[in-house]
Amino acid sequence: MPEHYPKNTIEATGWCNKCNALTQHRVDGGRRGPCLTCMAKREKQNEIERIKNGVADEAEREKEQQNPKLF
Repeated sequence: MPEHYPKNTIEATGWCNKCNALTQHRVDGGRRGPCLTCMAKREKQNEIERIKNGVADEAEREKEQQNPKLF
């Protein structure tokens, strides 16, 4: 049965199935939300993907400047 927290609760400790450990979770609308540890890992991974995509886009722009399209 899910737990409901008071409105002023920001974080709560709970079991995370992904981490297999007790971790801090965000509380959204009185209910336990995502694991803060998993969120940090996901944000770091997303940042790495953004950097990789940015480098690839920059390389493609440089290539296009060297060999512009005719039409």
